[in-house]
Amino acid sequence: MKLSSFQRKAIAITPFICVFVYLLIGFVWNIWHPTWLIFFLIPVMPYLVGRRTIRITFPLVIVVVYLVLGFTINWWHPGWLLFLLIPVFEILFSGKSLVIFNPNKKKEEKNEDDIEVIDIEEKN
Repeated sequence: MKLSSFQRKAIAITPFICVFVYLLIGFVWNIWHPTWLIFFLIPVMPYLVGRRTIRITFPLVIVVVYLVLGFTINWWHPGWLLFLLIPVFEILFSGKSLVIFNPNKKKEEKNEDDIEVIDIEEKN
């Protein structure tokens, strides 16, 4: 999908507009706390201008559940534990194994041909 000039410019200028609006509202009306939410516009802008389509993924569901729990019944503290489910879900259901150390994998042996030799001659 090719981006139009307007889409590219809107996505590129969003962080600057967010900072400007955040500082303006903060300094003029001294409303800092809820105004930080304007920074969520930065990752959302490609979806708003039609660059990307929203896919329902497990992390997105967790974020929505967390926000609903926080705003409706004020469970911000126990709600953050839901985010621990994301790596567990990805490990169990993504089909990709998480291998940090594999003792069965043999190290590649270097041949003499693979080693680059730099010869430095001294001149008197």
